[in-house]
Amino acid sequence: MAQTYRMVSERMDDPIALRRVADTLRGARRIASLCHENPDADTLGAALAIALIAKRLGKEFEIVCADRPAPMYSFLPLFDQIESQPSGLADVAVVCDAATLERIGPIASTHAAWLSGIAIVNIDHHVTNLGFGTANLVDATAAATCEIVTALLPELGIEPDAELATALLSGIVRDTNGFADTSTSPRTLRHAANLLESGAPLASIYRTILAEMPYERMLLWGKMLHQLGQRHDGRVVFACLTQAMLDETHTEQPDADGVAEFIAQAKGVDISLLLREVDGGATRVSIRTSSAVSAADIARPFGGGGHVRRAGCTVPAPLQQAVTQILEVCDAQLSDDAVAGNASAARLA
Repeated sequence: MAQTYRMVSERMDDPIALRRVADTLRGARRIASLCHENPDADTLGAALAIALIAKRLGKEFEIVCADRPAPMYSFLPLFDQIESQPSGLADVAVVCDAATLERIGPIASTHAAWLSGIAIVNIDHHVTNLGFGTANLVDATAAATCEIVTALLPELGIEPDAELATALLSGIVRDTNGFADTSTSPRTLRHAANLLESGAPLASIYRTILAEMPYERMLLWGKMLHQLGQRHDGRVVFACLTQAMLDETHTEQPDADGVAEFIAQAKGVDISLLLREVDGGATRVSIRTSSAVSAADIARPFGGGGHVRRAGCTVPAPLQQAVTQILEVCDAQLSDDAVAGNASAARLA
């Protein structure tokens, strides 16, 4: 059965929460904006937007991401200023698009003393976020963390220029899959329209993030799709990414981004999985689900989290063992009579 999560109350339409976050940013001397590991356009866009906001407020700033972002995101403003480690000089850290502090990667442990001694602003839209910040702005009804940052701008008295609008619209485009995801709301579209009016190049953003695919990435996807697996008559579909595939195609981990969404288009699928072989004998898993199953519930036994339809986790086991373990959790989810009924209803809707 689906797990019920305790939601943080500081939503992006809560004036008290907006004011608390705005006051924290205004009171800072130096702001560090932190991305989650294996960064996508939403965490990058939000973190870069916070840095641009800090600049507009006259603050010192730094942008930190433990993993190197994909070159495809180099069009984003301040991309060349992203560092892999914090300086330890900031008195406010803004964690963008992370359900837990641990989601920022090894920085959470290697710089634990620094983080414990400063104010942390937690801006996120994951349903599993329980509010680890000194100030929290967490809204699971938002389509993207960049949408929440967009809603924060009026409280700060900041009008977006083309750079800020580009960073924010990039995250919204990525997390809504080009406004095709069910998370897209009228509010999301209104925010996107405002960013477009401020100079964000929507067509270019969409093409770069969602449409363009270099030849090497096509080769990589071909290798993964060639070994595609399924069970439960196609209700579960999964792809695996090995280091050997990356070496053979001269690609990197970010080149696999989007595969989970692609295989989720398979007819009749309720759970799609992308399992990535990573250093240290662990396996990262991206989970996408239909309305019949909670992706967050599949990730939760492995310490992961996310949204009801999109989640992720790291399984502390080599790839093949991780496949077995994650599929066992999927089996348990699909064996629930209520889930089976939901799946039938979802397909008939």
